[in-house]
Formats: sequence, C-alpha cells, structure tokens
Amino acid sequence: MQWLVPLAMGVWAVVTWAHGQERERDRERKRITALYVNPFLSACEDLQSRIYKILVLNGLDVLRERYPDGCYAEETMYLLVRYFGWLSAVSRHGPYTQDPVVIEHTRKVRRAFSTTTSGHPVGAFNIFVPEQKALGKIVMQTSEGEHGHEFDTISFYEFKEHLANPPLGESHSIKQSLDALRNANNADDIPGRQRLAEAQSHIVDLLRYLEEREGYTLFEGKREKCVDIKKLPDPVSMRMRRRRA
Repeated sequence: MQWLVPLAMGVWAVVTWAHGQERERDRERKRITALYVNPFLSACEDLQSRIYKILVLNGLDVLRERYPDGCYAEETMYLLVRYFGWLSAVSRHGPYTQDPVVIEHTRKVRRAFSTTTSGHPVGAFNIFVPEQKALGKIVMQTSEGEHGHEFDTISFYEFKEHLANPPLGESHSIKQSLDALRNANNADDIPGRQRLAEAQSHIVDLLRYLEEREGYTLFEGKREKCVDIKKLPDPVSMRMRRRRA
C-alpha cells in the first residue's frame, strides 16, 4: 500500500498545477478585459447614446444650450473617431478577435458609414473604411500603466487641436459631418442621419452581445434603436430625387 502515498502526492500536484493554471488564465482574462474590452464597451455606449439622443430625443437643443460655441459638433465627432480607435484595438487584441458575431456586427457598423448605396449619399458621416482606420489611429496612444503597455485615447481637447491641423483639418468627411451637426435646425435636417441611425442600431446589437458574454452592462434598462428615424428619407437624397424629377 506504500505506492498510494506517491500516487496521492502526484494527484495533488496535478490538481494544484491545474488550479494554478486556471487562476493564471482568470488573471489574464481580467487583464485583457481591463485593457481592451471595457474601453471598447465604453466607446460603443457613448457613441450610440449620443446618436440616439440627437436623432430621437431632440438632443441638438440640449447640446446647443450646453455648448453655445458649437463645439458639441467636435465632441460628437470625437466620440465617433474614438469608437474607430478602440474598434481597431479590440479587433487585434483580446478575446473577440475571431468571434464571428463581433466581426459581423462591427462590419455592419463600418459599412453604415462607408457605403454609398441608395439612401446613403456621399456627404456627411460618409467615411470610407481606410479613413475610419486612419482616424482611429490618430486618437490612440500608448503608455506604461498598471497592466504594462496600455492603449488609451487622446483627450477631447487634444482632438480639437488636431482638427485645426492636417490631416484632420483637411478631411472632407470630417468637415461635412461637423457642418451637418452645426447647421441643422433639428434632427430631421441632419444630412446623413440614416447612416447614424443604422450605425447606432448595429452598435446596440453589438453591446447586447458583448455585455451578455461579459456578464455586466453599462446601461440599466433596455437600449432603444433609431429604427423610426432610419425609415425617414435623408434631406440630401430628397433634393437629389427632386432634381432628377
């Protein structure tokens, strides 16, 4: 029966090693979540919330009251570009790089901004994929932090400084989008609002999936989609149709 002692010790060693490996995987998962998943979820939530408030809740009036100098337009573009930045980061790092559901939802968001099919004319908020990725890189930076080499985005104030200089200052898509937000009397007057509504709807789907996987949510309650706004014709498309007639 003496052979039972080394056997038990061997089993104990294997179990201890397995538990150690599990703890290490759990620590690594939490590290990756802190580095990539949490910031991406925050960027998604901030962008979809801003779009929904503008298109559905008369958010332009509130924003103009809060920012009489019109910088709410720059802030909105910052939220959009910040999303592109964290999308690139989470697509290369973290647990969802090969997740087919995440890939599909994010592809639909990119397409909402980049497509030029019927109802999505070239103009405000029409940002082709190469520029989406380039804009995302502009707002991302790296530094040493608690978890080692960490990604972060530049501040809104730094982003405003970038807007005054190339390449952001020379971007037609950025300028047209800023003008659309500043010049619209209300949500119905915003050129490209279908793009915003479609993107917001896909981001909501993405958030629902990721939060279910992560086991927590950034929003208490049910997120609504801009589905009704999405059905309205874009003012630019309406003018184009009138010219053809």
